Amino acid sequence: MVVLVTGGSGFIGSHVVDKLVEKGYDVRVFDQIKPLRENVEWFRGDLLNQNDLLLACKDIEAAYHLAAIADIGVAVANTHACININEIGTVNLLKACTSREVERIILASSTWVYGRADGAVDEESQIPLPEHIYTKTKIGQEQLVYAWNKHFGLQYTILRYDIPYGPRMRSNMAIAIFVRKAMKNEPLTIFGDGNQGRCFIYVEDLAEGNVTALRPEARNQIFNLAGSEFITMNMIIENLKQMFGPINVSSEAPRPNDFKGVFVSIERAKNILGWSPKVPFGLGLKKYVDSIKKSVES
Repeated sequence: MVVLVTGGSGFIGSHVVDKLVEKGYDVRVFDQIKPLRENVEWFRGDLLNQNDLLLACKDIEAAYHLAAIADIGVAVANTHACININEIGTVNLLKACTSREVERIILASSTWVYGRADGAVDEESQIPLPEHIYTKTKIGQEQLVYAWNKHFGLQYTILRYDIPYGPRMRSNMAIAIFVRKAMKNEPLTIFGDGNQGRCFIYVEDLAEGNVTALRPEARNQIFNLAGSEFITMNMIIENLKQMFGPINVSSEAPRPNDFKGVFVSIERAKNILGWSPKVPFGLGLKKYVDSIKKSVES
């Protein structure tokens, strides 16, 4: 099977590519940046260029769609680009998949679509009106994929990621910032009581979940892919203290509209795909720290 991965040179995409290659798939990466691996095809292209996508989708059976503006700061600062790339880019890919008779598109969505829910959420939870431009585009992507299936029959799988972490993650993500400060013995800042958190998921577990989504049972389904634990900011700091010793932590007032977080159910992925995360948070954090130390030493 030949599989396309848009955004296959990015943080999550590169790990998805690794897992697909490991499982024996022929992988084609669609990205403006050269892939990390040499043993995959590279189609350098733009989501807003229909001809680029038509070329990339030739003779593939499935397309993973990860290419997007995922930095929430960039999404707000450049709203026009965010909507164009995330939503118009998705339409362009859907058109190319239909033209090339691709069997299925696998969309990388986000648990941000659940908004400021309380308690726990699953795939049947209500999707409220978005409070963030980035969230609006992820909901828009999901709606486009669903509607496209109704119009043209293109099968889909929607994967709602919680917050990933691990090697190759962006340096401006919370865990990356905390780790680098701890390594430099710089103080860490906690806003509010530190009990806000997420079901952080180690990126290799997330990539494995993406590969299982190729199974026939995943057709026209939505799955949450999240860690099995709700990890607070305080818990991250306690884990870092075990690795680095005492850490100076300062507390500041809660930021306006800061979200406490929600527990994300992964029961559907467990039951239908047989997938569940294997790397507990403490081990995943250590793996990430080791990768940072290795990059600094080299």
